[in-house]
Amino acid sequence: MLTLNLVSREQKREIKLRHIYGLVKKINLALIIITIIIAIILLVAKIILQIKFNEIVEQTSLVTRNNQGYNNKVRAINDKLAFIERIQADFIPWSSLIKNLTELTPADINFSYLKFNYADKTIKIKGLAGQRNGLLNFKAKLEASPNFKEIDLPIKNLLEKENIDFEINAKLDLSNL
Repeated sequence: MLTLNLVSREQKREIKLRHIYGLVKKINLALIIITIIIAIILLVAKIILQIKFNEIVEQTSLVTRNNQGYNNKVRAINDKLAFIERIQADFIPWSSLIKNLTELTPADINFSYLKFNYADKTIKIKGLAGQRNGLLNFKAKLEASPNFKEIDLPIKNLLEKENIDFEINAKLDLSNL
């Protein structure tokens, strides 16, 4: 048997190119289909991730809203505690100072006026003393006390011997309270 090749060289080249073109066409089609499938998978994954993200944001915003109420309550309590601390820092135990003053006061001295001045840290005492010796004794006790200093008893208060209206001014040492 004899084989005859009736196809020219140009036609052979054209047939080869058609086969190559068909093969490239099939490969391109396969790549496009694979790319479309990957794009669909990525799009579905993006939608799923977006839904999960929205759920997480909603949950955390609920937690944040719930905690915001607690944070506001804690902040209000802290503000009240700070206010109380400022009040307590400025507190002077005047009652212990008055108790100390009454312990120093002799029986024949009566007070008619007591004025404590926190800003100047002074005390002003007015009263009636039965005897001059009692008044001098009271002044000496005040000078010996650690709560009082710079005691000022005017000389005019010491001119009378009995029933003396007196006025004493002194500085307070509040660090000992």
